[in-house]
Amino acid sequence: MAEVLNQILPEGLAEQIAEYAAPDVEWETVYGSKMIWRTKHFITYDGGPEGGYVYFYKEREAGWYKWERGWFQPPTYTEVDGQIAIWWDDDRVERIGVVPHDYEPDEDKNIVIMDDEIMQGLDDE
Repeated sequence: MAEVLNQILPEGLAEQIAEYAAPDVEWETVYGSKMIWRTKHFITYDGGPEGGYVYFYKEREAGWYKWERGWFQPPTYTEVDGQIAIWWDDDRVERIGVVPHDYEPDEDKNIVIMDDEIMQGLDDE
């Protein structure tokens, strides 16, 4: 889309618009993790139903999934539309959020895009 805007707008204006229209990321606190079927599942809520995010690449199509399960129920999974970013705020609290595929994190924040290369590399360690 940026390519199209660059063709019809004066030079540099598309980039300025993109800066002001940066995505509003809904950050969720990571309360911990648990192993379900030998795969680490990040927990962002728990109590009644529980859920959060999980990265798969051996068990199913590679990528991030939102997961949820109720009492005595197996988890259900929905593929994430976007990519996952992890952010450590000033208090060192870990937060996770879904960002667009073209998201560029602010340089002054502790944000890491958890792409396939990073996640599969973690498994090798």
